[in-house]
Amino acid sequence: MRARSRSIEHTISTLALVALLGGAPVNGFSESGWFADARYRYEWVDESSFDDNARASTLRSRLGYRTADRPGVQFLAEGSNVVALGADEYNAGAGATPGRDEFPVVADPEDTRLARAWVGWRWDSGLDLRAGRQRIELEDDRFIGNVGWRQNEQTYDGLTTRYSGDGWGLFYGWIGRVNRIFDSEVPAGRNDHRTHLLHLRRELTPRHRVAGYLYRIEDREQPALSNRTVGLRYSGSGALRGVAIHWLVEAALQSDTGSRAPVDYSAEYFRLQLAADAHPWVRPKLGLERLGGSDRPGHAFRTPLATLHAFNGWADRFLTTPDAGLDDLYAGFEGREGRWSWQLTGHEFRAEQGSERYGREIDASVAVKLFGSASLLLKAARFERESPAFRSVTKVWAQFAIAWP
Repeated sequence: MRARSRSIEHTISTLALVALLGGAPVNGFSESGWFADARYRYEWVDESSFDDNARASTLRSRLGYRTADRPGVQFLAEGSNVVALGADEYNAGAGATPGRDEFPVVADPEDTRLARAWVGWRWDSGLDLRAGRQRIELEDDRFIGNVGWRQNEQTYDGLTTRYSGDGWGLFYGWIGRVNRIFDSEVPAGRNDHRTHLLHLRRELTPRHRVAGYLYRIEDREQPALSNRTVGLRYSGSGALRGVAIHWLVEAALQSDTGSRAPVDYSAEYFRLQLAADAHPWVRPKLGLERLGGSDRPGHAFRTPLATLHAFNGWADRFLTTPDAGLDDLYAGFEGREGRWSWQLTGHEFRAEQGSERYGREIDASVAVKLFGSASLLLKAARFERESPAFRSVTKVWAQFAIAWP
């Protein structure tokens, strides 16, 4: 019955999407109007210890309406549907696909949900207030993000306020629920929270920016994920012999929080990244990211609300920080030419405490803009383990996406 209901819902949403794509365009988010997008992805996973490879062919379609982006009352509503088309030989995770434990996890379950629904008010001063289900992305999503890579987006139910003006930026959010990427009908699909997010940034000059943050995450469903993180971030750019150099330095301290926290712990975080605009085809980067650990279980730095796929390798071996912590030394480059763009990055993973080597990874992608907002992406990741605590894995993706207007 549930599969049939989802099929009907998907048909309705697809017909609505096609009707909108064939209609007269609107002026984007500067004016009130409808918006929509569709994203098809094929993901193939070959993971050691599994006899069968995962094959996931999924389509996400979203449809929404938003009022004009100007002072006064605002609202947004958006629905989302994810359906498997053809190949569905994969474990969607968190109990969404019982009976498929023989396959590796591809965390893109079939689901139909109210993705976003908020009402707000914007003032001429640059102050913005929103209440309801919304997307939250702070900085580069390292601690608070929407997990945009997965087909089901992570959103937040709560009250947020934003201010931007005179080189300052302020964000505060109170979160009562997190709608996760898993099937919305399984317990792991949504977690009740009592979370406070505070972020302050300052543009020192056009090339130098500092930000400070305090995130008090209290997960009522999974107390082990609760934490208090205080951090400082500085990004800047300059020139060396005519070559533009960009850098990022970030440090944070984390401790347990909440009345039901299972362990009393503290951990540190550090990131240093350098990049150069040497040539449009090859822009090199080099970095080190450290998530602190300990010789005691459960005392490692944690990032439960992050967009994790964007960090520590696309193979997703470190969605949870190992107890001994993680040092991720990475180097690579990205480039662009016309409609084409590409990336290549190598990672060396080691324990932050002790001398254990976890493994190595290579990530590569190439993307092309086809027409309008349509794009094609080919992407691959290979993780070779050096520790028996991890599994070697190869992942390959092919993706087509289009958005409207």
